[in-house]
Amino acid sequence: MNTSENILENIGKEFTNIEEIKSKLLKPVKIQLHSGLEGYNSPETYAIYRNGGGDAIGRSVGKDFVPANLELFLETIVQSITECGANLDLSKLKYTEYKGGSKVMFTLPVKDLEVKSPMVGDVLKTRLQFSTGFDGNTKFTLSWMVYRLWCKNGCASWEQDIALAFKNTISAQFKMMLFCEEIFKAIENVEQYGKFLDELVERKVTQKEIDTFVTKVTGYDLKDYKNLTTRKRNILDKINGCIAVEMQNTGANQFSLLQGITRYTTHDLAGGSIEDILYKTNVVGLNNAAHKVLAEASLN
Repeated sequence: MNTSENILENIGKEFTNIEEIKSKLLKPVKIQLHSGLEGYNSPETYAIYRNGGGDAIGRSVGKDFVPANLELFLETIVQSITECGANLDLSKLKYTEYKGGSKVMFTLPVKDLEVKSPMVGDVLKTRLQFSTGFDGNTKFTLSWMVYRLWCKNGCASWEQDIALAFKNTISAQFKMMLFCEEIFKAIENVEQYGKFLDELVERKVTQKEIDTFVTKVTGYDLKDYKNLTTRKRNILDKINGCIAVEMQNTGANQFSLLQGITRYTTHDLAGGSIEDILYKTNVVGLNNAAHKVLAEASLN
């Protein structure tokens, strides 16, 4: 098969995938809520439902809330990827609903990162995440996620999500702008993250620094271990156990410290659930705290 045939085949796969995604998109309907009691006037409160009925999606919203148009969002993502020359494969674009549909996400693989760790073939999958939702406070955002293959550790973006802009057109209908700048910024962040992990491998740690790291991330002082509650001691024991597992494979360095936290959050707190890795407060908080401490290199 020649180059032109390969290009046409790939375009065909991308088109088919996008059409399949369109057929699965949630179509939101905003419906006013009523008390149902005669003589009681209801406030202008609304809820978002799937077209066709069922349970409400997320919490109630105000009269000015306009539910996201997912088909328009998808079209803008596809157009941005195509016209901006980001060299990403749209045949691998996926659509997923979380939290009963109150949050939705389009994901697209970026590249594999191979960390220069003592473990040969230490590969991390990375992806872009275009997100929005119907709970009244979820904006259009772009983030990225890293997933370590050999231990199945997941870590969502620890940097602030990138806001995705949209504008009013002359026809007074909302039309999203191309996300070129934001997409390239996110891809650059992924590249920088790979370099950050390589740096962590080179930073060796002592037991004292390990203890300092755990204390700063959790807020629990290991020096006061005996006086901590049983719950807090159990958390510290599990985290230290996860760090020990990582160090057996990749050595006594800051990379192992980070992977110890992501192992704990992924396996113990999230139970392997991608939804919990993305949205569960204590999972996101610990992952962010671990990255922040190591980015500041403040283990003294």
